[in-house]
Amino acid sequence: MEQELKLQILDPSPAAWTKISQHPLLALGTTSPLQLHAFYYDSRDGALQRARLAYRVRREGKEWVATLKAEGQSTGGLHQRPEWNVTVFSSEADLRVFTDPDAVALLTPFLGLVLQVILETRFERLESRVDRVDGSQILVALDRGEIVANGGLREPILEVELELAAGEAAAVLEMGAELCLDLPLLPDGESKMLRGLHLAGLIPAEVGATRYQTPPLRRHENAGKAFSRLLIQQSQQAISEARRHSADNSTKTLHQLRKTVRSLRALLRFCRALDADNHLASTAQELADWFHQQNIRRDHEVLAMYWEALATATGSEVIPLHSWLIEQAEATPAHLGQCVAAILKLWARLLRAALYSDQDLQHYAEMHLRRQDRQLMAAGAAAKTATSFHALRIRIKNWRYVIIALGDIWPSKDSKTLLKLLSALQEISGAVHDADMAGQHLAGLATSRKHGLAFSAGMLMGYLHARESRQRKKFSRYWERLENAPRPWG
Repeated sequence: MEQELKLQILDPSPAAWTKISQHPLLALGTTSPLQLHAFYYDSRDGALQRARLAYRVRREGKEWVATLKAEGQSTGGLHQRPEWNVTVFSSEADLRVFTDPDAVALLTPFLGLVLQVILETRFERLESRVDRVDGSQILVALDRGEIVANGGLREPILEVELELAAGEAAAVLEMGAELCLDLPLLPDGESKMLRGLHLAGLIPAEVGATRYQTPPLRRHENAGKAFSRLLIQQSQQAISEARRHSADNSTKTLHQLRKTVRSLRALLRFCRALDADNHLASTAQELADWFHQQNIRRDHEVLAMYWEALATATGSEVIPLHSWLIEQAEATPAHLGQCVAAILKLWARLLRAALYSDQDLQHYAEMHLRRQDRQLMAAGAAAKTATSFHALRIRIKNWRYVIIALGDIWPSKDSKTLLKLLSALQEISGAVHDADMAGQHLAGLATSRKHGLAFSAGMLMGYLHARESRQRKKFSRYWERLENAPRPWG
């Protein structure tokens, strides 16, 4: 079973390559590069790909090696799948070279296929073997080259692979976390073959590396095991969102990443009682640190969206204030490596020591949801100041994210009304917070000597504060509905 973490190099510059190749953790030293040239085969109608099989023959130095990979899972950049390797005499396609019984069983229906080259990879590789402190051994591969598809289409290869040779998969994640924190790297869920199939147009762009159906939560399963699995799934989702933001670098993708991290943090708080030894406390704090660093960026991006809409509606000049707000937002870097490193460490710790409970999932979840329900209602009654109202808004968000994550354990109960109310309250309280946030960020600008900016800032602050009064009244109406709404846990 192959288990590897694939890390994409985000900076293609020679300086970045030198820094990565000389990083002490990779232990590449003065290793000579190995030249690799691989041919990927399939039938004209893609029979192997439909069966989730990948077959290649690759020249590695002076040898040819045939490789068969079967379906597994690829989530958060960690690839886990069956793999068979056989030394052969040439690059010619021949499925009969695999003699392992499991491989033979998979290939028997395809032995009569006429196979053709569907893509090639050509790259140089630097290799090393790293011994980790827990006794695990990791094979390091630093690759640079290109994927070549039919028609001469090309795409660069620039990546680090960490493959588990012996020990625990957690060791690969921990090493990946250290590297992402130091170097311009992010986990990549796509194999070279999958990227080649996308490049050649042989599969749609949205098709993932492997089909992996997340198993639903079961109400009577152990609470510790269930939350460990749920936290790992949320971690994998957050890593995918980080990859999307790295590729897109938009306000939308950063917002989605923040939402996913917020959901992950809400779950961490909810199951804190299951982490008796506080194994997860430090990584939870690292996630909180990253999240709060991004608040200023998010605030300025939100204000820019408000101003663009207001200026357009009133015929005001958009550019000066909008440009200033975007400049302020971009002054806070996304620090994706910091975010992903914390998530990889969290994932690794859950693999090493799952959360523990002597309760089943439903009992634990409902007991703590009822407690949070009481706390939420008390916080709502006491929310008189801007600070307490903001704290109430955070409670609403966290409660909603937890209920969404645990929805599987109430299959016959309708939680739509409750979630709809919480979503509305979250949006309304967010609008109230936006007015307070505008005061923090724009007050100085509104009194500046830059007349155009000062007028626009004052106009936006006035609009948001007028809107705040209406939103507070709206919040009160929805809060009353929440107090009387049925809870799916009874």
